[in-house]
Amino acid sequence: MSDIEDVIAASAAARATETRRRSRRALGVSIVITMIWLVAVTVLGLGGRVAEQWAAAVTMVFGSFVAGSTPQGGGAVAFPVFTKLLDIPTEVARSFSLVIQTVGMGAASLAILLSRRPVVTSALKVLAPITVVTFLIANRLLVNDAQPFGPSTVPSSYVKVSFTVVLAAMAAVVALTYRQQILVRRSELPPMTVRVLGALACAGVIGGLAASLVGSGADVATYIVVVVLLGVNPRVGVPTSVLVMTIVSIVGFIDFGLIDGQLLLERSGDQIVALGGQPIDPLPSDRFDLTAMWLAAVPVVAWGAPLGSLVASRVTDRQLVSFVVFLAVAEVLSTVFFLEPLRTDRWLTVFGVVGLVTVTGGLILLQRNRVRILGLPPIDETESFVRGDLDVGARFREQLNRERRNQGEEQR
Repeated sequence: MSDIEDVIAASAAARATETRRRSRRALGVSIVITMIWLVAVTVLGLGGRVAEQWAAAVTMVFGSFVAGSTPQGGGAVAFPVFTKLLDIPTEVARSFSLVIQTVGMGAASLAILLSRRPVVTSALKVLAPITVVTFLIANRLLVNDAQPFGPSTVPSSYVKVSFTVVLAAMAAVVALTYRQQILVRRSELPPMTVRVLGALACAGVIGGLAASLVGSGADVATYIVVVVLLGVNPRVGVPTSVLVMTIVSIVGFIDFGLIDGQLLLERSGDQIVALGGQPIDPLPSDRFDLTAMWLAAVPVVAWGAPLGSLVASRVTDRQLVSFVVFLAVAEVLSTVFFLEPLRTDRWLTVFGVVGLVTVTGGLILLQRNRVRILGLPPIDETESFVRGDLDVGARFREQLNRERRNQGEEQR
C-alpha cells in the first residue's frame, strides 16, 4: 500500500512542480513586456505624454482583468468608459481597444499557451480566419478612411447602444442557462456537422463586424456559440475566446495602428497634427493622442490580463458567470445614465429596446432548442461522467448534503 501512496505523492509533486514552472514562464512574458515598455518610454522621452493619459491606465486596471478572466475583452470596459465618461470619440476608443488588447490579451494568450490550458482547437481553426476576414471587409465598408482615425459610417450613438445590447443579451442568456442545477459540459465540440460549422461561421461574422465597430466582440460571439450553444466547458471556452480576440486585435493593431498610422501620429503642443506622416486638421491631444493612451496602459495590461486568466482558472464556472452578469448590468446602467442621445432621440431609444428584446429573445429561443436546431447529439443519461463534465449548482449540492446527513442519521 505504501508503494502506491508513494507513487501518488510523487505524481502530485511532479504536477505541482510543472505547474510552478509554467507559471514562471507566463510571469516572464509580463516582465519582458514591462522592460521593453520602460526602455521605449525612456529613450523616446514620452514620459510626460504618457503621464497625461493616466485615465487610460486606470481604466485598464479593471479592463485588463476582465480581458483575461471573462469572455469579454478589455474593450468591454475601455469602450464604454472612454466614450461615455471621458468623451473620447468612438473611433479612437475602438482603435485603443484593439491596440491595447494586442498587448493585454496577447500576454494572456501566451500565458494560456505556456500553461497549456485547454482550448477548443477545432473551433479556433474555423473562427479565427472567418472573424479576421469579416473584420477586414467591415473596415473597408464601414470605416470612413478619408477622416482621421477612420470613424465608422454608422452613427456613434447606435454603435454604443448596439454594444450594450450584445453584452446584455449574452449575460441574460448565460444567467438563464446557469439557473439549471446540473449542466453537462464537454471539453471538445460536438461532431463538425454543417449546422455546427454554420453556427461557428455566424459567430465569426458577427464577431468580426463588432470588432470593426467597437474594437471588441469577437470573444463574446465565440463564447455564445462555443459555450452557450454547443455546450463546451467555460474553462475551455473562455481561453478559446481570448485567443480569437487576440488574433483579431493583432490584425487591428496592424491595420489601424500601423497601416493607417494612428499610432504613428505627430504632436505639436497640445494638438495632433499628423497621422502616419500625413498632415491633418489639428485635433486635441487629450482626446486623440492614441499613442500616449496606449503606452500609458501597456504595463497595466501586461500584468492585469494574465492575472485575470489565472483567477479564471481558479474560480467556479458559476462564479465566473456572476461576474459576467455584473459587468453587463454595469454596462446597461452606464448607457442609460450617461448616453444623452438615448433620452433625446426616440428612434435611438426604440432601436435599443427593440434590439435588446429581439436579440435576447432570439438567443434564449436558440439556446433552449439548440439540440434540435444545431443537430447536436442528445445527452445519454446512462453514460458515465467524470467530475469535470458536470457543473452542479449550489442548491443541488445543498440538497445532496441534506440527503447524506439524513441517511447518516437513519443509519445511526
